[in-house]
Amino acid sequence: MKYIKKGKEPQDFSDWKATQKSLGVNYGYKNLQNPEKGAVHSYLLSEQGYICCYCCQRVEQSNSHIEHLAPQSKTDSELSLDYTNMLGSCGRVPNWPEYCGNKKQNIAIAVSPLKSNCEDFFSYSSTGEILPTTNNLDEEKDAEITIKVLGLNHYDLTQGRIQALEALKGMTTQEEAELLGEVCQQMDAQGRYQPFCNAVLYFLKNYFGVC
Repeated sequence: MKYIKKGKEPQDFSDWKATQKSLGVNYGYKNLQNPEKGAVHSYLLSEQGYICCYCCQRVEQSNSHIEHLAPQSKTDSELSLDYTNMLGSCGRVPNWPEYCGNKKQNIAIAVSPLKSNCEDFFSYSSTGEILPTTNNLDEEKDAEITIKVLGLNHYDLTQGRIQALEALKGMTTQEEAELLGEVCQQMDAQGRYQPFCNAVLYFLKNYFGVC
């Protein structure tokens, strides 16, 4: 998981909400259609650097969906259309793959990617597993619940992290580590983060001292 700093919602979306609200009908996420829905989806992926809000694998509009942090079934129409409650999660087909937004469905998670220190709740193994940190018992429990609810140790995701960690092999100098750290911390020229950059950064920080 990587911290997501929410930006301003697209103007077309704001205008649509204002119009729908003034009419007093059809005000809710289920009534949101293109082009406004597509614009929201695009904005979400852009502010996340085109990685999933939960697992951090690469996503595009073609293989992701608009995710509600607070489940739609437990929110009113206002919150269902609140941009700060929307994220971009991997998985375009409902219930598949069985992790992240599709796995979460209507269950609330304990650690939110909107929490500024969310990355501190998790550690990573060389075998691609995401694990709770053990610095604080309450945080450890929250991390365990979040990992389980989102299915973050699904085979596909552990393999993706292993592949991302290949970048660390053969690294021998601090200069190499710092360079890779810069790459993983910043978006590239296309506004994209490296897939699973959070796992790579964890190892760089803990074994190479790269912040």
